[in-house]
Amino acid sequence: MTTNSHHLIAKGAVKMSEEKKQDDMVEDLNATGKIDTTIEGVSKSDDQWVEKAAKKVNAVEGNTYVKLDRGLLTVDQLNYFLNSMPLELTYADSNNQFLYYNNMMPTEKMLASRTPEQVGEALVNCHPKRAQKHVAQAIHALRTGETDEIKMRVPTGPDKCIMHYYRAMHDKKGDYAGVNEYVLDLMPVIKWYLEKTGQKLVADPDAGSSASLQDQPDDTSSASVDDEKKENLVDDASSASVND
Repeated sequence: MTTNSHHLIAKGAVKMSEEKKQDDMVEDLNATGKIDTTIEGVSKSDDQWVEKAAKKVNAVEGNTYVKLDRGLLTVDQLNYFLNSMPLELTYADSNNQFLYYNNMMPTEKMLASRTPEQVGEALVNCHPKRAQKHVAQAIHALRTGETDEIKMRVPTGPDKCIMHYYRAMHDKKGDYAGVNEYVLDLMPVIKWYLEKTGQKLVADPDAGSSASLQDQPDDTSSASVDDEKKENLVDDASSASVND
C-alpha cells in the first residue's frame, strides 16, 4: 500500500471520527421536549402564541409588580427598561424555544430581524435549513459549558460593525437555562471613541481579504469552539432572523 493510500485512509478515519463526534452532539431544535416552564396546550407555531400562552398561565401584565433578583418593577417598567436598551435582545430557553425579544423597533429596521409572530416558535423554524447545523453546534457548545460565549461579526461593509453575541444562561443551581443573544452595531461607539481621543482607524495591509473570510459561516466546521472557529458555528443572522 502506498504512502498516499495510508494518508487517505487516515484522513477518512479522522473525517468519520469528526462526523461521529458531531452526531453525538444532538440538539432538539424542534423543542419537542418539556421543561418546568414549558407552556402546554398552545401550538408553538401559533401566531398568537404570546397572547394564548399568557392567558393559559394567567400571566401578569401592565402595572402588576414583579419581584426581581435585586429590584421591584412593574411589567410595564420592565418593558420600558428592556426596550430602551441600545441593543437587540433575544431569549431562547433550554428546550430551544424562542420566548422573547425586546420589541424596540419595526422589523425592517432591526439589525437581526424578528417578528412578533415568531415568539413561541421552536428554533428550527427560526433559521434557514442551511444554518441549522451551525445553530445546533453553537447551542451544544453553550449547553455543555465548552464555552460561555460565542461572538460573531456580520460582514456589512466599513460603515457598520454588527456583532452577534450568544451567551449561556444558568439558573441558581448553575444548570443551563438557555441562550441570551444580543446584537448591536459597534461602529457608533468606535466613531465616538475616535472623535474624543483624536485617533483614527488605519487599514492593516496584512489583513487583506482573508480577515473577512473568518466571518463567513463554515459549512464544514466542527463543534469546536477554539477562538478562531467560534465565529463559524452560527449563521450570519440572528437566532430568530427572518432575513432568509
